[in-house]
Order: sequence, then C-alpha cells, then structure tokens
Amino acid sequence: MKTTTRYALILTLALAAASSTVAAQSAHPATGVVKKVDAAKGTVTLAHDPVKSLNWPAMTMDFQVRDKASLAKLKPGQKIEFELVEEKKGSYVISRIK
Repeated sequence: MKTTTRYALILTLALAAASSTVAAQSAHPATGVVKKVDAAKGTVTLAHDPVKSLNWPAMTMDFQVRDKASLAKLKPGQKIEFELVEEKKGSYVISRIK
C-alpha cells in the first residue's frame, strides 16, 4: 500500500510540473507597430494593440526576440502580427513574427 501511495504522489507531482511548463509556454497572439529595432540587444519596441489573452491594454513596450535574425526584416512604422510566450514569471518574449 505504501508503494502505491508513493507512485501516486510521484505521478501527481510529475503531471503538475508538466502542466505548469505547458502553461508557461502558451502563445499569446498580438498585433502592433514597430517603433524601434535594437539588433545589438535583440529587442524591438512595439506599440501593440490590446492583448486579450493577457488582459493587457494597448501600450508601447520593449520585447526580447527569440530569433534575433528576424529583427533584420523589421522596420519602424511596419505593422506586424506576433506571438508572445512567458519565459519566466512575468517576463514575455516574442516567439514568432508573422
């Protein structure tokens, strides 16, 4: 009986860890206008529209970009569609630019 309880506890903990990883990597679609590109820092400043899935209002923010090469295609004034993921608690990065 003790072994069964131990296995159930291990399985519960493993599933909880897997769920939090999936939740942390959920993509949040958004749109915005490029204000500035800083290739050296790997960031882009965007005036983004409201991000409904995060309950964010429209605002201007700097974002890190996972794929630094994608910054070469961006120009100030360009309207883009992108996806955000939470890499650390409260820290969002652009995972995809369309």
